[in-house]
Formats: sequence, structure tokens, C-alpha cells
Amino acid sequence: MYGNYILLTAAKNEELYISKAIESVLRQSILPLAWFIMDDGSVDQTREIVQSYTDTYAFIRLYSTNNIGKRSFGSKDRAINAAYELARQLEFDFIGVQDADIALEEINYYEKILCKFGGNIKLGIAGGYIYERSKSGWACRKSNSPDSVAGGIQMFRRSCYEQIGGYIPMHFGGEDWLAQVDAKIAGWEVIACPELPVFHYRPTSSSDGRWRGLFRLGMMDASFGSHPFFEFFKCARRIAESPVLIGSAIRFCGYVWWNVSGRSPLLQPEKIVYLRKEQLSKISHWWKKLIVSS
Repeated sequence: MYGNYILLTAAKNEELYISKAIESVLRQSILPLAWFIMDDGSVDQTREIVQSYTDTYAFIRLYSTNNIGKRSFGSKDRAINAAYELARQLEFDFIGVQDADIALEEINYYEKILCKFGGNIKLGIAGGYIYERSKSGWACRKSNSPDSVAGGIQMFRRSCYEQIGGYIPMHFGGEDWLAQVDAKIAGWEVIACPELPVFHYRPTSSSDGRWRGLFRLGMMDASFGSHPFFEFFKCARRIAESPVLIGSAIRFCGYVWWNVSGRSPLLQPEKIVYLRKEQLSKISHWWKKLIVSS
């Protein structure tokens, strides 16, 4: 009824969180056909922790990329692509990419996601809503959107994944964003499900320092050719996120820096046109919503 699915995970120095991710999958009502976990050059106990599960659960398969460099988005993408090459010979219909620092809240999370695909033949990418730690507990990430699935929890229809060529490494990140743009251009739908929360344990863009991470996010947006009005509105809407005001300012500075330094977007012109058209539509929606609420 549902179709088989596999999971792909790239893990680098995730000893603090990877057990939570694994345990949350083991509780699922429908287990994956196989779960390929790529140890991306960890120097902590990540590999040993995963190995302790592979001894009991045969569907969990641990491999190493032999990467000894620092954590990077390009490295993660290459690890995911390598995992998919290992999985290609298996019979499956869906591919889930789950980060090593994300745990599922619902025990039937993947069952419900598979039902979404079963009810919509044009659905190419689906996933839940990201929740992150706050002072009062777990809070829904403000950047969650019903038409955009966070990269740490994306599930693809196999035909969609192969049509867009999987993840394309991007120097400043955004491979998950690009996958969604490519999928939409190809005619696939992308749907995020607010009723399916997932817990993200590592703060967003914190692996190399919070300030550096926020600046990089702004450069990532610019590298995609994000519309300046959209970038301003997006940063303005996130002023209340920690660190209050400063975080949005740093991200916008990253965007401005990319442009004033004379760099060109990394995407093809036709993709930038599509992206900006979509962004201007969102600005119109935000503006109308603001007027109604006021």
C-alpha cells in the first residue's frame, strides 16, 4: 500500500544526538527497507554509537566517507550522494534524508508521510515541521512553510529525486532549497506538514559558530539570486528570533556583502527567474496578511 522507503544520513561528530535520531526511527510503525548512515570523518564516538545499533538491526548500514576535513555542506551532500549510490540496486519507491541531529516525534511519522505520497501522484517532496529548543521548551521554527520542506527531513519520491539529480553540492549550503526549486520547475509539488513535528537538537547554523552561520545564510541567499525585497522582508520577519534583531541584521549583511563584492549568483538564469517570481508572490501574500491583521 505504502511502498518501500530508504533513509540516508550523513553524520559528522554527532555523538550527542545520533542516538536520539536512531531511537526515533526504531519506534516507527513502518521501518525503512534500509538506512544508510555515512560517517563523514567523525573524530568523536559517532561511528561507535552507530555500530552498536548495526549489530542488532540489520537494516541499519554504516559506511565511511574517509573525509578528514571540517564539517561542510558540500561534504554532507557528497556523503548523501554516496549513500544513494550504495542504495540504488534496492527496490524502493521513496528516499528519506534525515539529519543525524533530528528525532521524530510521531511514532507513525513515516507512515503518514507515505500516505501523503499515496494520495497525490504529483507530490515529489514532503516532510514535517522543524521544532527547535526555546526557553520554554520546543517551539515551531518560524521559517517553517507549507510549501518548503527543511533539508534535514526531506522525503522524495524516487522518480522525482532521480529526475532532479539528487543533491547538488553548494559551497554556502542550500542544496535542499535547490532540490525543491528543481522539483517545482519539473512540475512536482512540495508539501510540508505542520501536523508532523520533528525535533532538531543542534541549533540552526551553529556548527561553526552562531554569528558565522547567520552571515553564511545571507551569503547563501545571495548565491541563489534571492530578490532583495524578499531578503529584506524575510530578515525583518525574523527580528524576534534569537539573537533578537542582531541575528537578522547579520544575515542581511551576509546577503549585502555577497552583492557588493561583485559576486554573481550560482544558479542558472532561468532558475533565478523562477525563484524570484515565487518570492515576489510570497511578499504579496505576507503584505496582504499584514494589512488584514492590522
